[in-house]
Amino acid sequence: MLKKLLVDKDIIGFILSKGGIIFAFRMIAMAFSFLSMWFINHFYGEEVFGSYTIALTVLQIVTVVFALGIPNAFVGFTGEFDADIKSKGLLIKMSKIVLVVSLFPILFISVGASFFSEVLFKKSNLYSYFLILGFSVPFMILHEIICYYFISIKRFVTYGLLFFISPNVFFIGLLAIFYKYDLSEHFIFLAYVSSILITVIIGFVAVFYKKEKIIYPTISFKGIISKSFPMMLSGVFLILLNWTDILMLGRIENESQIGIYNTAFKIGYLTLFFVVSMNILIMPKVSELYYKNNIAEMKKVINRITQLVIILTIPLAVTLIFFSELILKLFGPGFVAGKNTLILITIGSLFNAMTGNVDQILNMTNHQKIVKNIFFLGFLLNVILNIFLIPKYGIEGAATSSLITNIVVNIVFVIIIKKKLGFLTFM
Repeated sequence: MLKKLLVDKDIIGFILSKGGIIFAFRMIAMAFSFLSMWFINHFYGEEVFGSYTIALTVLQIVTVVFALGIPNAFVGFTGEFDADIKSKGLLIKMSKIVLVVSLFPILFISVGASFFSEVLFKKSNLYSYFLILGFSVPFMILHEIICYYFISIKRFVTYGLLFFISPNVFFIGLLAIFYKYDLSEHFIFLAYVSSILITVIIGFVAVFYKKEKIIYPTISFKGIISKSFPMMLSGVFLILLNWTDILMLGRIENESQIGIYNTAFKIGYLTLFFVVSMNILIMPKVSELYYKNNIAEMKKVINRITQLVIILTIPLAVTLIFFSELILKLFGPGFVAGKNTLILITIGSLFNAMTGNVDQILNMTNHQKIVKNIFFLGFLLNVILNIFLIPKYGIEGAATSSLITNIVVNIVFVIIIKKKLGFLTFM
């Protein structure tokens, strides 16, 4: 594997130069993320962190649904553009669609806040969280679109600042301010949403501060939706697949157990650090090579990226497994109960990383409907496993479900890529 990496110096140079930027930003964001986790757990407690986790999970699911898959489709469309200025026109088109569509969740969630908190989750303290959640959906979607715009024009530094740095910096700052003034617990969630809104404003200023002619690509609303809708469904099933554990634990376990599971989940998913970072390189590159019908070069790029991810990920996973107890102690003595949960999640994430960026490879090669179907089956499998395992084994049962689902889903992805594109992602 190392020999192959060393032979393709141009590809490795591209991966390391561009990927290195993303790695650096993601590491900084990760540090901020764990700082915010520590802050909430330390100053507000595990139960408040559990409530925040439920609200954030629901927000992510709603965002994916009402984004209609537009952020991912954005990069898929721009692979054939001959000028970056067309990307700006597409950004305006897609933002208008999103603003209209997001009126529905604003009304639906705000009006139904009492039902969601007291009936669905049986936690009346979530009422204020859901009120905030409803109004935050447009900002969340616009944040994704503006970030994907910068990916499409290969401005990775600007993307990194808007996606990884700005939201986290403002979130930590607002958390500190709200805590200083002893504001209610739901202000934690308001701090998160406000950080996204500020970032969206900064992003649009960065795009449109120069007055220049805008070219609107000849892509109809129907054309956008036909490409984006399957990606939306894929995103929904992926979010559900990853967060079904939290949602089902939210019905069965107390907030303390949810907080412990979410902490172990986030630490275990550090194993996906390198493969997720490579998504940013994979998407525009695969889209471009696919439209040029250069499958041989695509294979080479995907192979080298996946091999590099494997080499970087294995030591990280081993560290998380062997030092799981020590790592969890950093968040408080009660979190040590999540040791086995962390190990199971890490193993599942390792398998995921070793297969490569399988979903985005298929999305960028017009196989988005297949991605949707695979994630849907994975979601169903995860739900069935959780129904049987959570009542008996609690958070460890949820982690076992996650492990099994990760293995099955990624094996299916690898088989499909071999069948459709003619190569394996890792060799």
